[in-house]
Amino acid sequence: MNHGKSNELIGTSGLSFEDALGCILQRANKTLRGVHSMEVVSKTVTVAAGGEFEYRVRALLKFAMSPPDLLHL
Repeated sequence: MNHGKSNELIGTSGLSFEDALGCILQRANKTLRGVHSMEVVSKTVTVAAGGEFEYRVRALLKFAMSPPDLLHL
């Protein structure tokens, strides 16, 4: 039987929404295995005084959970 879980994460970037999602995935891959999808919850752009953009994405990261016999304890 497979089990899954989801976490809501926030990523930011000065380049694009896609880059902000990439930041979320890059960070998640350091500690999670079995990431299989991301669902975008919201996207916002903040404009700084100098005209720079900050792209922010809130996303649900969905991943499979390892069976207890495969855990790295």
